[in-house]
Amino acid sequence: MTLDYKDFYILYEGHPRYTINEVVEDEALSVILQKYEMILFTNKGEVLGEPNLGCNLLELLYQTKVSDSFVKNIINEQISEYIPELLDIGYQLNVVFVQDPEKFQDIMFINFKVGEFDVYAQIGKSK
Repeated sequence: MTLDYKDFYILYEGHPRYTINEVVEDEALSVILQKYEMILFTNKGEVLGEPNLGCNLLELLYQTKVSDSFVKNIINEQISEYIPELLDIGYQLNVVFVQDPEKFQDIMFINFKVGEFDVYAQIGKSK
């Protein structure tokens, strides 16, 4: 499969893959990772014209009856909708909650792998 598309370069100074003076991203896996980070760290309704884009992860973190498989399904649905090329390439996704002694969810760890890239995300803060 040949992926041939471009996107604006949206990485910021301090991001692990940031490169100075970039305007356009044209490497297929980098564009996919930009899309993935966008759906992961966006809440529904934040992108004009795309009311369903986003995972609302911070909101889910503070609910007490949300499982890792439920969150994984939400992310997979977003990938199917907004990054369909990943379905042909293949990827691995793992979601883990770390809970405090009272069983309230404090931190959500999301591990994502596509190609040679591993992307680790942490939603919430440790006490």
